[in-house]
Amino acid sequence: MKKVSIVVPAYNSHNTLPRCLDSLVNQTLQDIEIIVINDASTDDTWQIMLDYESRFPEKMVVIDGGVNRGSGGARNQGFDMASGEYIGLVDSDDYVSSRMYELLYNKAKETNADIVDTGFFSEAMDKAIVYTSDNLTGMLDTDKRVKLIASGGYLVTKIFRNELWNNPPIRMREHVRCLEDTEILIYMFLKAKNISNVKEVMYYYCDVSQSATKTMDLQNYYDSIYGAIKALYDVCHDLDTYEECKEIMEYVMINLYSYGVNRCLYDQIVRYGGMKENIKKYFNNVGNREKRLLSDLALLKKKIITVDYQNNSEVINRINNLDILIMKECDRRYTI
Repeated sequence: MKKVSIVVPAYNSHNTLPRCLDSLVNQTLQDIEIIVINDASTDDTWQIMLDYESRFPEKMVVIDGGVNRGSGGARNQGFDMASGEYIGLVDSDDYVSSRMYELLYNKAKETNADIVDTGFFSEAMDKAIVYTSDNLTGMLDTDKRVKLIASGGYLVTKIFRNELWNNPPIRMREHVRCLEDTEILIYMFLKAKNISNVKEVMYYYCDVSQSATKTMDLQNYYDSIYGAIKALYDVCHDLDTYEECKEIMEYVMINLYSYGVNRCLYDQIVRYGGMKENIKKYFNNVGNREKRLLSDLALLKKKIITVDYQNNSEVINRINNLDILIMKECDRRYTI
C-alpha cells in the first residue's frame, strides 16, 4: 500500500499539466502514486501523460477515460484505482509545493487524523488562506463540525483517509459543470472523527479564464444548483451526525436554493432593481422556462427542508433579508 494516492483529472490541459505533474513527481514523500485520468481530451493531454508515465513509471498511473465524464467522473475512475493509505486530489490547472504530501502525511500519522488540511494561494485573489484553523482541529464534536461546514474549503488542499472514500464507497456526481464536490466535502466533515492541519501555503490555485462557472448558461447553472442540493440531502441525511448539524446543513441547502432562485430571476432583478417592493414584479414577469425551473426547485426544497427560515439561526444570520423574502415568495407561488 502506498502512503498517498494523488488523483488528477485532466481535460485539454496542454498548458498546465506539465507544471502540475512536475510538482507531483518531485514530492519529497517518495512512496506515492500519481493517478492521472484523461477525460477525453481533444489536445495532446494524453501524450503528455504517457510521457510522464514513461519517465516516472514507479510513481505514475495513467488512465485514458475514453468518454468525457467531467472532473467528478474522471476523479471517480481515479478513486477506484487508488491504493494509498490516504488520498489527495489535485486539479490539472494547479500545482503544489514539493513538501506538501510529506508534511500532510506525517501530520496524519502523528495525530491519527482522518483529514489533514493545508493552506492554498489563489492567484486571482492574490490571497493565501488556511480554512481549517487550529480551534477546529482534533477530535470533532458538533460545534467543530458546524464551523467546518460553515467555513467551507476545498478538497484539493487536503488528504483523506482511504476508508472515508471506500467504507462505504462515496463518489462524485458525473457530467456536472460545477459544484460536483459540494456534498463530498460536507460528507467528509460529518463522517470524519479527527482533523488536523499544516499551517503552510502548499497548494497553488490558478484561475482559468474560461472556467465552467464563468461561461455557464442558465440551464447548466440551474442543473448544478439543483443537483448539489439533492446530493447534499441524499448523501448526508442518513449519517449519525446529520441531526446534530441540521441547522447548518439546511442553511447550506437553502443558500444554494437562493442562488438558484436568484439566477432564474436575474433578468427581472436587473430590470426592476433589487428592492423588496419589486419582488412580485420579478415573479410576475419571468418567462415560462424560468417558472418551470423555479417550480421544480421550490418543490425540491419543500421535500427536504424541515426548519422554517425564521427558526434557523444560521439562515437568519447568514442570508440577507431581501434574499429570504424572495425565497418566501417563490415558496408561496410554487409550493402552497
